[in-house]
Amino acid sequence: MFDVKKMIEEITSKKEIKNISFTGVGGSLACFYAPYYYVMREGKNVTTSYTSSNEFVHDTPSCVGENSIVVISSRGGNTAETVEAGRVAKKLGATVIGMTHEEGENGITEVSDYVVLFKDLSEAPYEESKTGYILKIAIETLHQVEGTGKYELMNEAIEKMNTLIPAAEKAIIPEAIKFSINYKDDNIIYTMGSGTAWSAAQQQQICILMEMQWINSSVIHTGEFFHGPFEITDPDTAFLLLKSTGKTKPLDERAINFLSQYNHHFTVIDAEKYGMNDLGEVSEYFDYDFHTAMLGVFNKLLADMRDHPLSKRKYMWKYKY
Repeated sequence: MFDVKKMIEEITSKKEIKNISFTGVGGSLACFYAPYYYVMREGKNVTTSYTSSNEFVHDTPSCVGENSIVVISSRGGNTAETVEAGRVAKKLGATVIGMTHEEGENGITEVSDYVVLFKDLSEAPYEESKTGYILKIAIETLHQVEGTGKYELMNEAIEKMNTLIPAAEKAIIPEAIKFSINYKDDNIIYTMGSGTAWSAAQQQQICILMEMQWINSSVIHTGEFFHGPFEITDPDTAFLLLKSTGKTKPLDERAINFLSQYNHHFTVIDAEKYGMNDLGEVSEYFDYDFHTAMLGVFNKLLADMRDHPLSKRKYMWKYKY
């Protein structure tokens, strides 16, 4: 297992760190929202940014410079925009940490000062997954730079996630089967969430429903639901709400109360039913990871029910774009 603590110790011994920034695309951007959210809420002096790779290239956040750690991610290692973002960060003097699933030389290894090889949850425990490593990077940075970030609680939560996730993936199968049956014929599905669960909802929208299932979709932050989007609610409008476990849970519950009155086609994935409360006051920083893992179960069954493989594409990897 990669030693994140040692890596951050080495970086901080060479220079003062004032910023940690995250950039990627698609699921490799969504995965950064939880550590970004964590640093925003727990950091006192360390700044942070969360930016889509091509935007980072063309409009780099001003906080990025020689006192920055910039974390980039590409599963295959060669996402062009992300590799270019790494180059831009290095030119500005930042230390670049690259995340990839693939061994050997690739674009990520070329532009990164440190390379972290992650594994899928099907291959290894949570702590060796992409999101597990990314949170460790954020945790160690805050702890070593300014002594903040609920260090012990966060590391304890990571250990608990190693067993919580696989147990929940089995326990949630009945809910996933029901969802696949009830939503297989929907032409549009709205995803909803708040806190770090919002990013799981956004990832479900763009990467799964739109990219892999060709279902029209839009993500709605539950805090924004009553400021416009709720007007599209009809009895049969399809909603999928990922309920948070932390401070933003009241936002989700307000939306659920409304949907309970005016809609009969909504599904709520409630992390508390599957043990997330065991993580204590830091559980909200792991909501993205929990919901992403559970949606992995939902998505396989939905794809099977619709006879539309998750690997099916019209444009991606087939044309120049």
